This record gives sequence, C-alpha cells and structure tokens, in this order.
Amino acid sequence: MTLPEKIKEVSIYSEIEIGVYPPNGFLQFTEASLGNGDNFGFYWEFGKEDKEPVICEMIHDEGIIVPRFSNLNKFLDWYKLNDYDWGEEEIEDEKFVFRLLQKGNDYLKKNDPKKAIEFYKESTESFGELSENWFKLASQYKRIGNELEFQKSIINSIISNWAIDFPSQNAIRMFKNLNAIEELKKHPLIKNRKNLQFNFGGQKENKDYLVIREIIEELNLNGDINKALIMEQNYVLKMYWETSSFQERNNFKLEEWQKEFKEKTIKRLKINIG
Repeated sequence: MTLPEKIKEVSIYSEIEIGVYPPNGFLQFTEASLGNGDNFGFYWEFGKEDKEPVICEMIHDEGIIVPRFSNLNKFLDWYKLNDYDWGEEEIEDEKFVFRLLQKGNDYLKKNDPKKAIEFYKESTESFGELSENWFKLASQYKRIGNELEFQKSIINSIISNWAIDFPSQNAIRMFKNLNAIEELKKHPLIKNRKNLQFNFGGQKENKDYLVIREIIEELNLNGDINKALIMEQNYVLKMYWETSSFQERNNFKLEEWQKEFKEKTIKRLKINIG
C-alpha cells in the first residue's frame, strides 16, 4: 500500500478494514472525529493500492463512507483551516470527484454535453467507485449516441462500491432497459440484467443474491478480479443487513467471510502492486 508522505501527522488505527463496514481498504484515523463511529480515514480503491489514498468520511448512521479529500495534504489544510476540528469551512480541491462532477453539471446547464463528458470522465478517473459519476457519464454518452461507451459506463455505475454510493433508480432503470451491443453481450452483468431486482431486505427469499454470486464467479473466471471483489463486498454488505434467519438460510457467516476475504485481499495486493 502506498502511504502518504505526511501519514505521521495523523493518528491511525492499527489495521486496515476488511469489511463489511467500513469497507475493505479503509484505514481510520482520529483527527476531526465526531464520535459515534463518524471518523475520517484513508481509502484505497480496488486496483489503486499503488496510488496514495483518498480521504473518506464515515457516516455511521447511513452505513456509508463518503469521499471528502483527494489526498492527506488537502485534509490537513482543511483541518488547520477549521482550527483542528471538524468544521464547515471548505478548501479548494479542484481535481477531486465531486468538484469535477459539479463542473460537468455546469456544462450540462449550458447544453454542452461533450464538455460535460470531459469532466464526468475526469471525475471517474479521480474516483472510480462512485455510482453517480459513472451514471452521469453514461447518460451523456447515450445522449450523443456513443452506445459502446454508454454501456461500459452504466456497467461501472452498477459495479460500484455500494458502501459508498448505491446505484440510483435511474441508473438501474437505464441499465436494465439497455439493448446490449455485440461487444458486451457476454458480460456477466449484462447477461443477468433481467434477473436482478436490486431490492434487498424484508423478503423471505431473494434471488438477487444467487444471481450476484453467479456474476462474481464469472467475473473471476474472466480475470476481472477487482470488479469481482467489489461485487462480493456489495453482496456481503446487503446480506449483513438481512435477518439472522435469512443469513442462516443462505449459509452466511460473517467471520468466515472476513477470513476468506482477507486472504483474497492479500492475493489482490500481490497482483496489483507486487
């Protein structure tokens, strides 16, 4: 894992999280903590362990983490600006995901989809596990008639990190109603799109879990390891909030999964950073 140069300026917890929540790759620190599980921390995206982490904030009541700063230096600038506490004063972080999204939105208001696409694409490069920016990008590719890039982007909107941003109903509707082009007909998510309801909790049986397991298996077979791991974490995140009886029927045991996922993470690191 690539560590920030100024990592000693924050008080980190002892271990990187495995999941379910906070998600895999999150390392908490105590500065600007609000208590009750609302902490900041480093977050390494799947496949970007060789890059410095972004800074995310845990929102405990919602069970999510939110990308807040592009790097530790930006966090420390914000922390100092707010008198070394959590505060409302903001700093400029022009090349980070939400600022880039806003720039894209501004160009949409000017009816300039091609320029909006530039910023939406840059936002996915800044942070690639957010569903919203991929959906925005997909929508504009669809608008200008680039079907291949539209379908690639809407796939990424669904295979995002649900502990950060669950796909919106608009993204799900767009995904389920697409007409698959030849290049993507065999993609495991595309093949199974009609079988997914994206409706979790409150049901005695839910076939989505079986379908997602099949998608994970095929992603692994295709060598798309990082996407497979993201979907596995998504699967477990939703399963975690099901009733204990539902978990038992699906043979879900959290501690066993965490042990196995930790081993997969170690293998992933060897692949991604050697």
